[in-house]
Amino acid sequence: MKKTFIYQVWLHNRKLCYLLIAFCVVTGITNLLGDEVTPFFVWGMYSEKIKPVQQYEVLKTTINDSMVVDPYAYHTTDTRFYLIAPVAWYKKIKDNNNLDPTISFLQSKLHGHYENIRFLEPSVFNMPARQQEFLSWYARYLQQVTNTPVHSLRIDVVKAHYTSHDLVTDSVYLFEKWEKP
Repeated sequence: MKKTFIYQVWLHNRKLCYLLIAFCVVTGITNLLGDEVTPFFVWGMYSEKIKPVQQYEVLKTTINDSMVVDPYAYHTTDTRFYLIAPVAWYKKIKDNNNLDPTISFLQSKLHGHYENIRFLEPSVFNMPARQQEFLSWYARYLQQVTNTPVHSLRIDVVKAHYTSHDLVTDSVYLFEKWEKP
């Protein structure tokens, strides 16, 4: 008993020990009742079998109608992230009728209480003014990363699926096109 963590906390600070025990008891009871009260114990995200994806959607970025950007050619993970994630989020916004999906999510969870945080929309979410600036920003970022002057930008959606031997392209269509003013 004297070698346990709880006993060591008891010797160090009894109030902290009581707080720690109370936290464990309350967390245990709420988990037994079916509530997941802390992000440390959210088991639901691990409990479901992942279903195989039938078709993948990949965004292909082309600079100046000739250079296809390969995010995996860059060694740093932050560069790869900023080559892929902003474009993917921009597409989610466009697919959601130009509304930031976070707004839709919060509206579905908060219902009428969303009105209490609506004033935060212009400063927190990607509103139409920011959406219009995205392709210019992305072109500047690509120019910085690739060391290539960017005069035009083309983003295609490539839909593909795997066979037992290969990746097969099902369709390719234009998502966005940008020309330097």
